[in-house]
Amino acid sequence: MKIKELENFESVNRMIGELGLLTRSENTKKTYLKGLAKFVEYKQIQNLDQFVEEVKQKQNQNEIVKEFAVYLASKNLAPKTVAAWISSLKKFFAANGLKVDVDIPIKIFNIHEDVLPNNEDLKRILSEVDLRMKVIITMLASSGMRIGELHNLKLGDIDLSKEIPTVKIKGVGAKERKSRITFISKEAKKFLEEYLNQRKSLGEELNENSPVIAREDGKPMSYQNIQYLLEGVFRRYSKKVGKRYTLHAHCLRKWFKTQLISAGVPAPIVDRLTGHSRYLAQEYELYTEDQLREWYKKGMSAVTILE
Repeated sequence: MKIKELENFESVNRMIGELGLLTRSENTKKTYLKGLAKFVEYKQIQNLDQFVEEVKQKQNQNEIVKEFAVYLASKNLAPKTVAAWISSLKKFFAANGLKVDVDIPIKIFNIHEDVLPNNEDLKRILSEVDLRMKVIITMLASSGMRIGELHNLKLGDIDLSKEIPTVKIKGVGAKERKSRITFISKEAKKFLEEYLNQRKSLGEELNENSPVIAREDGKPMSYQNIQYLLEGVFRRYSKKVGKRYTLHAHCLRKWFKTQLISAGVPAPIVDRLTGHSRYLAQEYELYTEDQLREWYKKGMSAVTILE
């Protein structure tokens, strides 16, 4: 059964509905559906709604989860994949009124070092990429945005009239589902304006609803494509210079936080800019945009790569 076909069943739509209350990430939804599809394949289920009713009668959901875990473990899958797919089955049962009270111990191993780039790394990378990738890297590095937040960004969300542009992250596209503001550096603004002028010169009509990062035809670039391109840049650079580790896309967000804190910007301010949950504390909600801008201005040179 294909993943898309799963949504024909009411029991699956209950799970999707509950996921929507927890997260708006399409990637999370796809992961849960992929895990459920694997379970359907394993059990050779034809009708999930009917299957749920049979389990309700037998109340054997715990045994089913255990059996699925053993099956996945026998397939030599990555531990994180096994854990995610077991979670998808548990969520499916829970959404349909079937409580699962069995824990499956799975040890997760980190398969790569969590390494931050240094300024020299980023300078060399910027010297070798095209204009669009310069925009992606400098915006992520100077704002603390997640890739998904950059993917959702429209031109109307950025105020380029200011010397230090304000970026409005809408709650609908944020991981914490809370709106916030952050900023991009003058360097990122420069690359972005050049990129927008390039798109206009090629005949694209830009407006406030135009995506900040677009494909060659002007349509929004997918989250997966942005991440794939960025990971490819880092992978090629690591191989070229002979590093024993590979930089990862998320490292730019961590680099932003580390650089600002090292520059003396208080951690609660940095958390507010990055959208970490601590910024929701009441005492930090009192900062105005101008106050946040002043703190950002003090640390902006630390998140500037070339200048």
